[in-house]
Amino acid sequence: MAEVTLLCGPAGAGKTTLARELEASGALVLSYDREAWARGVRDGRPTQALMHEIDDDFHRQIADAVAADRHVVLDASLSTRAVRDRWRMRCGAMGVPVTLVVVRAPLETLAQRVAEREPGPESVVVDPQRLRDYVAGFEWPGAHEVHRTVDTA
Repeated sequence: MAEVTLLCGPAGAGKTTLARELEASGALVLSYDREAWARGVRDGRPTQALMHEIDDDFHRQIADAVAADRHVVLDASLSTRAVRDRWRMRCGAMGVPVTLVVVRAPLETLAQRVAEREPGPESVVVDPQRLRDYVAGFEWPGAHEVHRTVDTA
C-alpha cells in the first residue's frame, strides 16, 4: 500500500539512519542532502532555486511511487510548519496517507554527531554556531500537528 513518511528534525538527529532502515525494507527514500550532493553542493548550502528544483522533482517522484503503490520516505529537516503542511497537502491531493515522524536528540548529541561527520551525500557538516542557531529557530510540531516522536539519544 502506498504511504508517505515525512522525517522531521535537525541535522544529526538520526533521520538518515531511520531512512536507511526503511529503505532496507523496500521504501523509496528521497533525501534533500543526497540530491543536493548529487547536484554538486558540497557545503550543505544549496541555493533557494536548487531547493525548488529538488522539491519539484521529489513531488513528481512521490506521485510516481504512489501510483506504483510504494512506501516513500522524505528525509528532510522540515523545520517549519508551512513546509510540513505543503508536503501533507501535496500528498493528500494524491490520496496517500502521510505520517510525520519527528526525530530528536539533545543539542549536545547533535553537535557531537555533526562534528564527527565526514562530508558526504548523507552527512552535511554544520559548524557548531550554525547548528545552535538552526536548532533555536526550529519550529517543532506541537500537539496540534499529528506526529510520532523518535528520540535517538
